[in-house]
Amino acid sequence: MNIVNKVTLRHLKQNKRRTLVTIFGVIISVAMITAVASLGVSFIDMQQRDAISYNGDWHYAVEDVDKEQIKAIQADDNTDAIGLVEELGFAPLNDQLTKRYLYVRAMDETAIEQMQVKLKEGKLPTNENEVAISEELKGEDFPYQIGDTIELDIGERYALNEEENRPLVQDESIYEGEDGIEEELRNQEKQDFKIVGEIETPLWDNPWSAGYTVLSYTDGLSSSEIDGAYVNVKKLRHSLFDDLEKLREDLDINAENMGTNTPLLDTYLISVNSGMVATLSGLLTVIIVIIMVGSIVLIYNAFAISVSERSRYLGMLSSVGATKRQKRNSVLFEGLVIGLISIPVGIGAGLLGIGVTLHFISEMLLSAGFNSEIRLVVTPAIFIIAVAVSLLTIMISAWIPAVRASKITAIDAIRQAKDVKLTKKKIKTNRFVQKLFGYEAEIALKNLKRNKKRYHVTVFSLMISIILFLSVGFFTNTLTKSYELQSDEQNYDISIREYYSNDNNLADIYPAIETMEDVEESIMYQNMRFSAVIPEEIAGDTLEGLDDDSIEMYEEGTGYTLELIGLSSEDWGDYLRENNIPAASDEQQPAVLVNTVNYMDHNNKYVETEMLNVHEGDKLPFRQEYYIEEKDDWELSDSEELELIGLTDNFPMGNFYTSPNTLSVIVNEQTFNELTENLPDSYDRSWEVYVTSDDPYGVEEAIEELEPGSSLEISNIYAFQQQDKQITLALSVFIYGFITLITLISIANIFNTVSTSVALRKREFATMKSIGMTPKAFRKMIRFESLFYGIKSLIYGLPISFVVMYWIHLQTRSAFEYRFQIPWVYIGIVILAVFIIVGAAMLYSTSKLKKDNIVETLRQENI
Repeated sequence: MNIVNKVTLRHLKQNKRRTLVTIFGVIISVAMITAVASLGVSFIDMQQRDAISYNGDWHYAVEDVDKEQIKAIQADDNTDAIGLVEELGFAPLNDQLTKRYLYVRAMDETAIEQMQVKLKEGKLPTNENEVAISEELKGEDFPYQIGDTIELDIGERYALNEEENRPLVQDESIYEGEDGIEEELRNQEKQDFKIVGEIETPLWDNPWSAGYTVLSYTDGLSSSEIDGAYVNVKKLRHSLFDDLEKLREDLDINAENMGTNTPLLDTYLISVNSGMVATLSGLLTVIIVIIMVGSIVLIYNAFAISVSERSRYLGMLSSVGATKRQKRNSVLFEGLVIGLISIPVGIGAGLLGIGVTLHFISEMLLSAGFNSEIRLVVTPAIFIIAVAVSLLTIMISAWIPAVRASKITAIDAIRQAKDVKLTKKKIKTNRFVQKLFGYEAEIALKNLKRNKKRYHVTVFSLMISIILFLSVGFFTNTLTKSYELQSDEQNYDISIREYYSNDNNLADIYPAIETMEDVEESIMYQNMRFSAVIPEEIAGDTLEGLDDDSIEMYEEGTGYTLELIGLSSEDWGDYLRENNIPAASDEQQPAVLVNTVNYMDHNNKYVETEMLNVHEGDKLPFRQEYYIEEKDDWELSDSEELELIGLTDNFPMGNFYTSPNTLSVIVNEQTFNELTENLPDSYDRSWEVYVTSDDPYGVEEAIEELEPGSSLEISNIYAFQQQDKQITLALSVFIYGFITLITLISIANIFNTVSTSVALRKREFATMKSIGMTPKAFRKMIRFESLFYGIKSLIYGLPISFVVMYWIHLQTRSAFEYRFQIPWVYIGIVILAVFIIVGAAMLYSTSKLKKDNIVETLRQENI
């Protein structure tokens, strides 16, 4: 080790505080990069394993192809493996079972591996005369076991209905008609098999499937036509769909006979829905840029804030004969030492933190319906990215002050003449500052102007912290909003529905339901859907792009489906209060329009928009469409009017599916009866009850014990609700964990910048005290400095944050359509937090100066 490097190490030891702060900043930065990268890789790994467990490990499939076509596919440069499948058919098992058949399917070794077939006992079949049975057969009094020979009469399923003149497949449930089972087996042939093993329930067996699987073997050479071939490609690329289309045309394969494993391809961001891929890629790019900028600023500030102190040290080296190259190497060596200490610790901290998080989040995802647990996946790329980015940032951060110091003379570097210039013009302040706030404010402003480099670094640090926090906050809001738009989360546990009948059974038993012990909330209302014509001038833009066949246009306006919800007086009052809508007079026909809705449009884009161009207090005119049997034609009624006392985006408790041409209108019971009394009974109308409960299964049993009759439809969606809640909870953990991490990094960044700046100004503060500045005046000056830092950083930080947030919003436009909304809550938090954190950092740093001896501080060189 040369003498310059030895001096550098000694310098680091003497300036322990600055060295530790720099190391801590690099550790946080590396930990953040490592955690986010490993989280992304781990989540993709879980999704891939989950998609494989549901659909198999293959990329595309072709059906009903011959051997020549298979050979051509195998000869393709991008083909990796092909699994062959032969659908032998169905054999009778037991007419009394839900699954009344044995489903016989033959596969080769590759297909067995692709379809995740798992052996429980015995062995897998190795020739066409051997089979392995599904474990489910054990529970159905199946009289055979491993080693037995079974004779099967295998044929094809056909529906007796002539319209279904095609073989039925395994994924289609038993075909039932008005007279019971209406299907039969045709073209049956007897075949003997030896049972050699037992397999776990395969992924293609569903609860509604027609039969239990019996797996045989095929080498693909026994028949001229192959029922199915599952293909894995060597390189997954975005041109896959174009490549498959060209391959299909070259081999003359029917388009209906070729398909892709969409769930698996989606995990590789290869999707036919290019909008979703563009959105995910754009959001990923934005968050990576945010993290990179935050990391660079955090590490750079740790070096740049002490430029003055470093320049003095380098000037001293220059005075004893150090060359420019030696000075630069000294600073780069300092950065290398800091990197060698902090990068391994940062990588370990990042992996430990995300590993603990994934451990606790895994159970949530499993209970939400995922087949595969999320596990920590570490790849060489994660280490390479973390090390490369951190080292590059450290070297850049260290190089800048080294180059700056190498360009000035030794005397100027030691005197720090380039850092502080006391010209009258440079430090001139507005005369009103002293008159309004006192001389302490004027001194504070002059201090900032005379130490411009330090001042700019501090403001820049604060500005980046503001941008980081608001960008990440908006990013997490965007993720949450996007999830809400594409999820079908419902606000009830149990639904009970009764179509209009002579006996209103639901109304009879509802009092008993709402008073049940475990029922938390309940609601009963009438629901009716009918065609209505809305004047064209208030029709919204939601119908644009729809097929002409789905839009009814009239001289009187545009056709919509109007869903009318009639609430009881008590529920109507509760609904108005929940949505902050004032009650209407009895003379009106009041209504609330659910005007802000979300749905998937014709471009597979999730849209949030307003249905009609109306405002609160407007009239909603419409004309109902009647079917006149005598005329065998449709006619429009006279115009009706509803008083829109409120517009909302909240539905009552219930099951609502939004669409571009469906209007949901909430009215009271009296208005509902007035509007529907003349409509024919053939209209789609019903009574509905919705319930939330602590014990949904117990409440469901209690409702069934009321003997409500066969006219009621009872549905319990509690299990699906729990899955949605677990996914939401897992998403929230990641989101708030990310926000917490960015918040801690921002706070650490601010504390690092401000406290180091104050520490470097010890001699300056000691000088002020030596000429008579009182402790009270000193504290007041510090408070004004904090205020100036905060105001300046907000002036620059907020506008840039708005630009970054809108950039994030633009990335979602390919798959989602909703208004850009400024996160005012986060902005309020930022404004308050900036002044609190800066003030706290300044007070903390200056409090450590109280016990300093003025004379000793003036002589001090190290911090």
